[in-house]
Amino acid sequence: MSNKPRRKLQVSNGFYLDFDQLARLIHTIANAEDGQKISFSFMEEETGLPFRQVENRLSMGRAMGLIVDRSLGLTPFGQLVAKYDTFFESKGTLESIHYFAASREKNLLWYDVFNDLLINYDPLGYEGWLNFFRTSLAGQYSERSLRRHISEEVRFLIQAYTENNLKKLGLIVKDSQGKLSRRRYLQPTPLVFCAILYDYAKQQGTELMQVEDLLQSQGSPPVLFFMGKEVFVATVEKLHDKGYIRYEGTHDLNQLRLKEEYCPESFLKAHYENKEPVCR
Repeated sequence: MSNKPRRKLQVSNGFYLDFDQLARLIHTIANAEDGQKISFSFMEEETGLPFRQVENRLSMGRAMGLIVDRSLGLTPFGQLVAKYDTFFESKGTLESIHYFAASREKNLLWYDVFNDLLINYDPLGYEGWLNFFRTSLAGQYSERSLRRHISEEVRFLIQAYTENNLKKLGLIVKDSQGKLSRRRYLQPTPLVFCAILYDYAKQQGTELMQVEDLLQSQGSPPVLFFMGKEVFVATVEKLHDKGYIRYEGTHDLNQLRLKEEYCPESFLKAHYENKEPVCR
């Protein structure tokens, strides 16, 4: 049996990313009374949003690592956002959202845009993105999905990174002709990037990672943030100096060794509380 995740074509379901509405959902879940059964009807009543919008925002929240899959509960990251950055304004929150969404292969278009399209192809505009996905997914989905749903998801992603809060990261740049290209990320938030490294290692089931592998592996932090070797190594060296990871560099082999006493949430919590991470 294959271990590959079931890929989800529709994350947006035809809606644009609206952080204000997503914040209402996160706030509602976080502030539900102990023992309160959180249902779709409860969410509709508390947020004032119709069923379809509740369903849509939950789909986005799950893709971005905020809401638990197949549940109406918050992830540890979602709990921290609800407590410290309800309106998704901080750079660290946006970095985490981007990482969670683009690193999970189940988020089909999100993953393929940042791990393939923007890296391996010349800059394309909206129509070029449509053609890319309709060609690569031909035969895997119905003609209706290829025609309508891909169009909706492409618009959703372009809007999220060129007009919405994720624009603050500057990862996608649109030129005067509407062509979209990647831009290298030079200054990641240290504690958040450390949390991202620990999460990636957890997903891979390892505590030891080769730098060269990280620089070319789909879903890895330097790939998702378009970081060259020089910037990535400089970033992990600073984390090494802080004692958060071990960077072992030689002429033949450069590798990262993570510490058993830390977990991704250690660094995320430290970031939001402006404290040093606490060991498990």
